[in-house]
Amino acid sequence: MVFRLVLISIFLGFLLLLNPPRPALGQDSSRVAAESAEKAKAKDSKSIFWWMYEASGPIGLVILVMSFYLIALISWMSMEYRRSVAIPDRLVRDVGDLLTLKQYTEAYQKLSESPSFLGRVLSAGVRKLPSGQGPAQRAMELANDDATMAMEHRTTYLATVGTLGPMIGLVGTVYGMILSFRVIATAGGSPQASDLAAGISTALFATLEGIALSIPAIFFHAMFRNRIARLSLEVALAAETLLEQFGPGIRAPHPLAASAVSPQHRPGPASTTS
Repeated sequence: MVFRLVLISIFLGFLLLLNPPRPALGQDSSRVAAESAEKAKAKDSKSIFWWMYEASGPIGLVILVMSFYLIALISWMSMEYRRSVAIPDRLVRDVGDLLTLKQYTEAYQKLSESPSFLGRVLSAGVRKLPSGQGPAQRAMELANDDATMAMEHRTTYLATVGTLGPMIGLVGTVYGMILSFRVIATAGGSPQASDLAAGISTALFATLEGIALSIPAIFFHAMFRNRIARLSLEVALAAETLLEQFGPGIRAPHPLAASAVSPQHRPGPASTTS
């Protein structure tokens, strides 16, 4: 009896060695779910910016270059299109002091050397002042219009970027949809959702980037146009005030001498002593 029990125990142990216990079906499912969760977590941990970079492709690179250009242009205009640059306080003060001392030639030279908006406009009027206030005012208006037009022409670059941004984004949208439809056309059976999502991501990101580029470009274009108009008016008012102070120092030419002198050689402001 004892010998029989020993044989049965040895037989059962041999069976266990040949067939080790397997995990239950529930354990297999939980392990697969855990592995899938880890993969999904690793995929979600990817930065949104890196995903945008991968999905944007060459269209995103073009929009990125235009973004740097837009930032540089806005920064430059913000520094140049200011009242302190167009109408320097030091220039107004120095010219006013020289006019008070009746040093008209020195005041005119200081205006001619200034590259500011006010210096260009007022020096043009002073050159025409020997011919009268009317021609001097007309010369200042022309100089003001010329400088204003030059500044407004630079703002058209902002309008160009604002117009091209959505168009380039639309190109990326069409390109992304082409990628998605190519997956559908080349797939033997049902296409994988992840393969379709790559093309759709390219389309959506390109649209987003194009609109994001266009909005600030249009905003700053309108803002700088209004700023230029205000600067032009302020320069005209400041130049008219200073031009009146140049009047006493300008010697009008004799009528016979004026007819013999060409407009390019009209006499400028004369320096008088107090």
